[in-house]
Amino acid sequence: MTGRAPSSSSHLRLADEYFLVAHNHDTDTIVPRLHDTGIDLGLAGALLAELVLERRLRVVDGRVIVFDPTPPNDQLAASVLRDIVMEPPLSIRVWLEYLSQDARDKVGSRLHVAGHLAQTRQRKWWGGTAVQYRTVNAEQALIPEVRLHELLARPHPDIQFARISKDHKLMRDVTLAALAHSTGLLSALLWYHGPHRARSQLDEMRRALPDPLLELAKQTEAAVGDAVLGRRR
Repeated sequence: MTGRAPSSSSHLRLADEYFLVAHNHDTDTIVPRLHDTGIDLGLAGALLAELVLERRLRVVDGRVIVFDPTPPNDQLAASVLRDIVMEPPLSIRVWLEYLSQDARDKVGSRLHVAGHLAQTRQRKWWGGTAVQYRTVNAEQALIPEVRLHELLARPHPDIQFARISKDHKLMRDVTLAALAHSTGLLSALLWYHGPHRARSQLDEMRRALPDPLLELAKQTEAAVGDAVLGRRR
């Protein structure tokens, strides 16, 4: 088993936070709260949203457009941007499908390198090994989930929804909540806090998101829905 305590300067990015809220941290190894397809597409959407939030990408007519090709400081984000720069403008759905293929491995590795997850390798009965993770610090791992609860599980009568698009931290939290809803994760997180009320409040918040982030959330939801229907046929 490998891993180290996260330093106080460790910075969780949006896809890191989605990874953490998509897993239960109460056991020795983290347990998914959602089916694989939902997590993979949610992480793909979060990786694209990271670059939109950093003004590297924008969305025009459903296609992902490079706004600023300057590589971010984060290695994974820089790699995603490099892939997008090398291609003509493609649809959000194409990039969601492409990034979802290995998003979980890459984001999990990023969290491991940052010291938030410890990595274990377990031998498969048919040969080879499988990488699994456990949380290094459960309290820190739960911080994104606590923020979602604060955002959605209690009323905010004084919140100015127009401020969401101007407040980067709030915009990021609403984007995380929107992706959680798009992938079916929200009800698993807020089942004992009244998910219907939370979804109603989120609907208002989502409408205040900038168009590229809202479109990402909608396309992620559509991709998850299509994938689930495809498995049932």
